Amino acid sequence: MLSDLAQQHARSDQRRSWRAFVDATLVQFVLFPATVGIVLCQGFIWLKPAAVWAAVWEHFALQLAGAALVTALLALLLRRWIWAGVLVALAATHALPVLPSWGDDNVAARPERLRVVSANLYYFATDEAATIAMLRNSGADIIGLVEVTPAWQKAVGTLADIYPYRVDCYSVAPDCENILLSRLPLSNPRAGRLETDAPMLVAGDLQWQGRPMTVAATHITWPLSPAMNERTGLVSNVDDVPLLVGSLPATRQVEQAEALARVLARLPADLVLMGDMNSTPWSRMQRALRAATGLENAAGWRLSWPSWLPAFLRLPIDHVLARGDLVVTSFVAGPKTDSDHLPVIAEIGWRQ
Repeated sequence: MLSDLAQQHARSDQRRSWRAFVDATLVQFVLFPATVGIVLCQGFIWLKPAAVWAAVWEHFALQLAGAALVTALLALLLRRWIWAGVLVALAATHALPVLPSWGDDNVAARPERLRVVSANLYYFATDEAATIAMLRNSGADIIGLVEVTPAWQKAVGTLADIYPYRVDCYSVAPDCENILLSRLPLSNPRAGRLETDAPMLVAGDLQWQGRPMTVAATHITWPLSPAMNERTGLVSNVDDVPLLVGSLPATRQVEQAEALARVLARLPADLVLMGDMNSTPWSRMQRALRAATGLENAAGWRLSWPSWLPAFLRLPIDHVLARGDLVVTSFVAGPKTDSDHLPVIAEIGWRQ
């Protein structure tokens, strides 16, 4: 009997020792490193650093909030109650900049809607069939495309029976990658590079519901390239007053957004801008760009890139923005195609 009790106690002590070992291992190698990483990323976001490597984390606020919640669940399982509370608070602080960027569908005064599709065709696509089929069946009035390689130019040309009007920059620059397609006549075409190494912009005017408007498509570089202009980090001319204000990263992306804002300032007030902007709606660059140009994304955002990852790991970097008397009334992601981006589909209406 005593031998049996001793064995039971030994087994019980062994189980407790094993649980203590597992708990300590999870704390040391999972919970602690994850918490430190989430805190550091939050610190980078709060401090609004100019450094490229530190500023990029603001784009991942949604994923960081999710990581904080998962880590909080682990802390609860390990009965680290205070630790779990801190992680829940961290999740909330990461989510705060995201929530204002998520909007409800807007209401327009008239029932008519202009349907717009924006798509990154992808430089390295091996097949065009799924994308061309999606565009042909999209019912779009206007299509804005970026990463249009020579192979894609040929494929897009097959849509001319539906979209006879187009604006591209092929004749302006051999490396042009943007194109606008339209069912409606386009006038006053504008196409070209905004400045040295800045993005291409294609734009045109049209009459819709008896009123003039402008549509444009662009492709801004990713947020990992450092600024080229060492003096200001924003504008080519040191005497220029930047249109984008605030504490912004010292990136080429911000410089391109500054150049884009200056061009958009010269375009008509009623404008729709679409494209791959390589930035989330809550990033400092995009918020500054919207403030400088009057563009809005009140209909929200969709997780569009990379399309091959699960939705919760994607970033919303493809956008359709509007200003003036135009409003985005709905905004959704399209089906998966041959690209690493999901296309985005918007409906536009007149405010009054």
